[in-house]
Amino acid sequence: MRQTIGILANALIDAFGYRKPMQVTEIMIYLSPNYSETGYSVYPKCKNTLEREFIRFCERCSQRLDWSGYRNAELVYPKPHIKPMLS
Repeated sequence: MRQTIGILANALIDAFGYRKPMQVTEIMIYLSPNYSETGYSVYPKCKNTLEREFIRFCERCSQRLDWSGYRNAELVYPKPHIKPMLS
């Protein structure tokens, strides 16, 4: 019985956790073909990047977003993809 209550409590916490705003603190920077930089917001819950900014909820995971610290967001660059050498 206690285990069932614990599982239900955790499920409720997860379900309502999406309603508490999470701050957007990262911007992923990509180089575009003309060698300029383009930035996309990184959503805190699902870590996806989307072009749209200042929306209230993530379109993919429904996490409520807080944009108050966006001006101080960390700029993140993707790690280069290295193909293994074939022998």
